[in-house]
Order: sequence, then C-alpha cells, then structure tokens
Amino acid sequence: MPWATELGGSAELEALLSGAVGIDYPLALAAGLLLACALLAAALWRGPARVRVAATAHRRVALPADASWWFSAALRALALAGVALALAGPVALIPQNPAGGSGIDLVIALDASGSMNALDGLIDGRRVTRLDLAKRVIADFIRDRDGDRIGLVVFGQRAFTQCPLTVDHRLVLSSLRRIDVGIAGDATAIGEAIGLATRRFGARDAPAGDAPPGERVLLLLTDGRHNSGQLGPDTAAQVAAMHGVRIHAVGIGGTGVVPFARRTPGEPLRFESVDLDRDTLQTVASRTGGRFFHARKPRDLAQVAQAIDRLEARPRLEEPQLQRASLTPWVLGVALLLLAVEVLCAWGLLRRLP
Repeated sequence: MPWATELGGSAELEALLSGAVGIDYPLALAAGLLLACALLAAALWRGPARVRVAATAHRRVALPADASWWFSAALRALALAGVALALAGPVALIPQNPAGGSGIDLVIALDASGSMNALDGLIDGRRVTRLDLAKRVIADFIRDRDGDRIGLVVFGQRAFTQCPLTVDHRLVLSSLRRIDVGIAGDATAIGEAIGLATRRFGARDAPAGDAPPGERVLLLLTDGRHNSGQLGPDTAAQVAAMHGVRIHAVGIGGTGVVPFARRTPGEPLRFESVDLDRDTLQTVASRTGGRFFHARKPRDLAQVAQAIDRLEARPRLEEPQLQRASLTPWVLGVALLLLAVEVLCAWGLLRRLP
C-alpha cells in the first residue's frame, strides 16, 4: 500500500522546487487526464452557450467564442487536471539522511571576532566583510562534503558550539547563516577554539559511530592573533594531536591598515590596523599533521577550500532514505482555487450578456 507522511510545508516546497516528486497511482492519473481531455473536447465541440434573441425567438443563436470563453475553458481544464493529479496521490520525496555515508568527522572553527568585520572581502564584484566571505566559502565547502559528519564552533573572546557533529548538512548551513561579527566577543581565543573543537570529537577511544583517530579534521579559520582565553594555541594543539585530530589552519586577509564595515547607519568609514599570527597557525597545523594556508586575497580563500577538500578522503556515499509527504492537499487546493476563479469570472468580470 502506498504511504505518505505529512511534513512541514517548507520541506514539501523544497522537494517541489527540486523536482523530487512521485505518483502513487499512475493509472489513476492517466484515467483522470483522459477524462479531463474528453470533457474539454466536448466543451470545445459544443462551443459557447446558445441564447434566444428577439429577432429569432424560434431558434437559439450561439454566442461567439471570444477571449473570455477561452479563458474560462482553460481554467476548467486546468482544474480538472488538478483533480486528476490529486486523485493519483502525488508525494514529495524528502531525503532524511542527505549526507549519509562513511566519511570523516569535520569540525569547522570560525573566527567571529571584531576584526572579521574588515571590509576587504569580495563577492560577485561587491565589497563584503571577511566573515561574509568566509561564510560563503564554507557553505560551498560543506555542500561538497556529502557523507561527512560536520560540526561548527564559533570563537572570539570565548568559544562555543554553534552546531554539533551531524550528517544533516542543512542544519549546519542554517547554523552558519546565523553567525555575526561579535557574537562571541571582539577578542580572539584561538586556543579555546581548538580545545572546544577537540572535545566535540570525543575521546580517543571513541564509541561506535565516531570517526577513528586520523579521520578527525579541524578546519580553523581566523584573521588575527591569539589574545584571549586561558588555553594557549600550542597546548591546545598538543591535546588535539593526542586525540588524533588533524588541524588545517587558514589565515584570512592581509595585514596592515584596512577599512571596516559600518556597525550602525551613518557611522563614518573607519580604518584599523590588523595583524595575522602566521607563526602560531603554522605551529598548530604542523603539530597535528595538518597544513597552514594563508588566503591573502578573496579568491585565495576558495582555492584554499578546494585544496583542503582534495587533501581529505572523499566519503563513501550511501543511498539516501526518502520520506514521502503527501501533496494531495496542495494540488487539490490549487484545483479548487482555479474553479473558484472560473466561477467568479463567469458570473462577474467575464459574464457576457446577450
């Protein structure tokens, strides 16, 4: 027996836009469409309604088939086709494990300190902040990592978990979009970020379901220098190495005086000096068997993400499990709406008087 599960309207709409739909009763759809075509053909053969006029009271005279008649006939035909489709049991096919597979555990630690408000990023020819550019590149990177469990850590003056490790990349992308400059303070606690990200992976003798040592990767993105927190980057990197975590450190932006985005409307554009601690990032990466990258220009960051994607093993994908959501109420609602419009037009705006 066909089955369907009612889900949220947004998931159903996403499935419709992506073309992930199916039919439970294709024969019913074929029969319904044939019936709709037959009724339409009969209406076309009969033509517009016939009325009596004073000059020829002994017989009826057919009204001309003008644009209003054709419009009314088209609405009825579409409504009948919609009813036929509703009776056929349309369903949306919604993946429940879109990132299922045997991949790696990947935590992305993103700097959201005040310096990430520097206005030297570039997206589609327009100037954006470093954080906006990083979020765009990270989002593209996540979409290319089907099969990985991905988590998200945000740090500034402190570090916190924005999204735990999950195969639901839609949840990770949604969490990424909610990150703003200053959400974790204006300072830069690189050591705290590494320490928290390491805890997100679990212990070295991880329980079933966690990736084994060597398949745990931390992608650390920052544009500054460690200046906050009780845990130093070097100590945090040693702990990460003990837990089998490999760190790829990415330095964002150049150094020197750069413009900063306005925080409030009307605020004058300000310029500040920024600095990147390359030595610390290189040490953190080398201690854990990872690599250090410096994305000085906006286009460099996308190239760095592609390089890291090539470094890490591609996951072995599994076929996604699909949950079916009934689209019958949606389709039937559209059909009834078309009939209502046809009735309103026939007896209102498009009513033709003899």
